[in-house]
Amino acid sequence: MIRSRLGPMLIAVLLFAVTIVWMGPLTQQGVGLFWLKQGVTQTIGGSQTPVSFQGTILQEKALQSPDILPVYGSSEFSAVSEFHPSLLFAGKPTGFAPFLVGRGGTQDIIHALNMAALGESLKGKKIAIILSAQWFTPEGISPTYFNQNFSPLHAYRMAFNSSLSAETKTSLINRLLDFPEAFEEQPTLYALLNRHLLTSQKPSFESLRLVVRGRIEMAALEAQDAVKTIAYARLINPKSVSINAAVTVPPLASWQELKEKATRQGEEMTQNNPFGILDQYYSENIQPKLAENRNSSTYSGLYPSPEYQDLELLLNLLQETKAQPMFIIVPVNGTWYDYTGFPIEERKAYYLRAEKMIKDRGFVVANFGDHEYDSYFLQDTMHLGWKGWVNIDEILDGFYHEGEGT
Repeated sequence: MIRSRLGPMLIAVLLFAVTIVWMGPLTQQGVGLFWLKQGVTQTIGGSQTPVSFQGTILQEKALQSPDILPVYGSSEFSAVSEFHPSLLFAGKPTGFAPFLVGRGGTQDIIHALNMAALGESLKGKKIAIILSAQWFTPEGISPTYFNQNFSPLHAYRMAFNSSLSAETKTSLINRLLDFPEAFEEQPTLYALLNRHLLTSQKPSFESLRLVVRGRIEMAALEAQDAVKTIAYARLINPKSVSINAAVTVPPLASWQELKEKATRQGEEMTQNNPFGILDQYYSENIQPKLAENRNSSTYSGLYPSPEYQDLELLLNLLQETKAQPMFIIVPVNGTWYDYTGFPIEERKAYYLRAEKMIKDRGFVVANFGDHEYDSYFLQDTMHLGWKGWVNIDEILDGFYHEGEGT
C-alpha cells in the first residue's frame, strides 16, 4: 500500500518542481512580449535603475532590439549634463538609444558576472563598456561596492549556464567567493557555488537536492525580476515612450558644434578653481581640504591590482559568449592628479596596459588617456564632463553605425 502511494507522490513532487522551474523563464518571456513594447525599453535605458543592472529581462530585451546599444559603466552615469547620452540621444536622433547598465561600484567583476548570466543573448551583439582608472586600486573592488551591486539572479544564471567553459566558470566562482558577506541571505547559492569547486565529488542525493533547490530559487528570482520590471515599466511617462518608439526629434548638431557648445558650458560652470572642476563640487568637496590634498598621493599607483584579473575574467566571458564589445578608457583629471602628486607614469602605464589587454583579445578600444589635460573633458577629478560626454557620444554613435551600408 505504501509503495503504491509513493509513486504518485514522487510524480506530484516532480511535476511541482518542474512547474516552478519553468515558471521563471516563462514569466520573463511574457514580460518582454507584453509589457516592453517599442519605446519602453529605450526609455528605461536612461534611468540606470537596479531593475535593469541586477535583473536580466531588460538587458535581454535591449540586446534583442536593433535600435538599442547597451552601455556598461559605473558612477560616470551619475554625471549628468545635456550631453549625457541618455539626454543627447533621447528620441533616437541618430537612430539608436543607449541602454545604460551600472552605477557607482559596478566594476569589472560585476560586469563579468552579468555577462555570464546573459550568456548566449550576447552572441554577435554590440555592447560598450566604460573603464575607470579609480577601479584599479591595490585592494580592487571593495566589499561594500560588491555587496550592493551583486545579483543573486546573475550568479544562479551563471552557475546553470552550460555554455561557459569549466575553467572560466571556476575562476569566476572563486572570485565571487572572495566576498562571503554577499551570500549571507543566499545559503543555497553559496553551497551550490562551493559544490561546483569540488570537482572530485561524486553525484549524490544531497547534491541533486541542492541543484533542484537552486533551480527553484533561481526561478523565484526570475519571477521577482518580472514583477519588478512590470512595476517599473508602469512608471514610465507615455510621452517619453512615444518619442522613443520612432525617430521624431530633430537631428543632432555636428559633433564639432556640440564640442564647442560643451566647451562654453564647461567654462561657465568651472569659474572658482584652476582644476576645471564643477564649481559646486569644488566648493563642497575639494576646497575644504585643498591643502591636505597637495602631494597626498605621491606613493599611489594603479598596479598591481586585483582589478586586472577581474578585467581578464570579463574579457574571457566576452570571448566565450561571442559578444562584440567596444571598451572606452576614461582619463582622470590630470591637473588635479598632478596637484595630489599621483605619478603621471602610473597613469600612463595604466592606460596602455588596459588597452593592450583589450586589443590582445581582438576587441575594439577607444583610449582617451591622452585627454587628461583636455579642459572640461571631466566635471570633477574623475567623472566625465561636458566635452567628455560629447566625445564618448560620438564614439558610441560611430560604433553603433559601424558596418552600415557596406
